[in-house]
Amino acid sequence: MAIIIRASNPSQIFIELKDDGYPMKTFRRCLCPIGGNWIGEAAKCDQNPLDTVRREIMEEICLEKRTASTIELDLLGIKPGRSFYQVPTIDQIPTSDDIKILDELKQVIAEGLVPFGDYINTIPKSVLDRSDPENERDGFSALVSYWAVALDEQRWKEITALQEKFGNLSNESITLVTSVDEIIEVGVKTAFGHDRPLKEFFLCYGLHSAQQFPLINGISSQEIGKPLASYQEYLERYEILKKPKFL
Repeated sequence: MAIIIRASNPSQIFIELKDDGYPMKTFRRCLCPIGGNWIGEAAKCDQNPLDTVRREIMEEICLEKRTASTIELDLLGIKPGRSFYQVPTIDQIPTSDDIKILDELKQVIAEGLVPFGDYINTIPKSVLDRSDPENERDGFSALVSYWAVALDEQRWKEITALQEKFGNLSNESITLVTSVDEIIEVGVKTAFGHDRPLKEFFLCYGLHSAQQFPLINGISSQEIGKPLASYQEYLERYEILKKPKFL
């Protein structure tokens, strides 16, 4: 997952929000760092978590609101309830300059990522049941690699200008620019156990207000070290149940 912040003010973050139609009700209207999973056809060429997050950035951040597939959710055992969907966007036609700037931004983000840490996030069934009495999904644990990039002022102004113009820069979720203080003030939660690693990330930057970062009760996160160099190393160290089918 990519933690995209402003270099001059690391409390500001470019992040996604799950919409009201997200199949896991617990995580509707929850924040989520940009990234994805090592699963599905597109993931077969990924050699490590850095490949995965870079691929997801290139695929997901765009100004064309293509119809998105829910195949990946289905592979993860999340019953999507719909085969395809399209995220909301402002009715604006991007110029060639808009597209060029966003393409350059994606390259800067992808090439600037530095490792923050690997965590095992555990979401018990009881947490899922709280928001959905009809929930049939078991609890689960996810091994998540977090990467960070701090955008300089020029790039931050570009991404915020595009965000303001189009209202959304993702074809899978809803992007927004926010801050630690705003997240705390609004009380918005973060999906899939990403809240605890994000809290630790902001505390590492000396943002003491992050002590009040909103957490979903019942979820746990265990730091296990830095991202490994290859998925083969993960397969040797951990029991990975969800992975590309050829493995």
